[in-house]
Amino acid sequence: MKPIPLNLMTVYADVQQSLELGPVDAASIAIKTVKGRRYAYATRKDGSTRVETYLGAADDPQVQTEANRLKHAAGRARHLRSSVTILKAGRLPAPSIMLGRILEVISNAGLFERGMTLVGTAAYQTYAPMLGYYLPTATCATNDVDLSVAEFVPKDDEEHFQTLLKRADKSFEPLWSNEDKLPKAFIASNGFIVELLTRFGRGRKSPVPVESINAAAVPLSFQEYPAEETTTGVVLYGDGVLVRVPTPTRYAVHKLIVAQRRKPTELAKKAKDLRQAQELIDLLLEADETTLQAELDGARNRGRVWKTEINASLREIKRDVRQGRLPIAVGTKQT
Repeated sequence: MKPIPLNLMTVYADVQQSLELGPVDAASIAIKTVKGRRYAYATRKDGSTRVETYLGAADDPQVQTEANRLKHAAGRARHLRSSVTILKAGRLPAPSIMLGRILEVISNAGLFERGMTLVGTAAYQTYAPMLGYYLPTATCATNDVDLSVAEFVPKDDEEHFQTLLKRADKSFEPLWSNEDKLPKAFIASNGFIVELLTRFGRGRKSPVPVESINAAAVPLSFQEYPAEETTTGVVLYGDGVLVRVPTPTRYAVHKLIVAQRRKPTELAKKAKDLRQAQELIDLLLEADETTLQAELDGARNRGRVWKTEINASLREIKRDVRQGRLPIAVGTKQT
């Protein structure tokens, strides 16, 4: 695989460091005159929505201080947008506009900070700059996004999830199933789907309510695994969107497991699972084989099914992808 140039890696690191320091909170300032008096308003972007906030009288020193703070943040946002443009021009994976808006509103609402985890191809797109190499399947387009709430910590005054999504696209509506009391998936008019996932709880009930956001989640076997160990990544949209994703090793091992759980009608998804796992494993073998092997062994030790599925996928990777880089200790070890 081709390494990402050092200058792009440096730009990416600067963007991530800046975002991790705190929200940008940029806004444009407008002064409106009403009955001879001047008042200040701040307009912020969130997804596809522009939200105007009244600040107060334009000659109020506190209002002027807040306006200056927001103007300074707007300068920081312009710098970040310029860096994101450079990274996209360097062929680092970037989301569609729709996906970018969705992740932006979720990030702005603080859901990633409180444990919501981006999984699936949208998460995989964040791994290239983390690992320093272009990943072939990271450029795959996706018309849906999966979000795990297995480790999500709600708060008392949580905004309803549909309300939040409507700031990304006003057409989002619940995608109901017969057994639903709360929606577990939402669909936009263009067919884009957002689905919530979680682990099985006591009694293995399905779906699992997430009442604080007025939604539910689909419980899946092994779903706790990728959400237990996460890291932050930057999605290249707008000023850059900080998201929570599984660590690359957890993602790779989880894909080894779920590939074997695919139905016969999901052969394309299975092939994609194995390809993404193989791409990550190839890089992790070079960068940190000890950690990868420890992760594989730890997952195998969780139970017979875990070990069986992992070993079966590794054998398929060796046979079908034929990269020839998976050593016996990783590829066919049965312990």
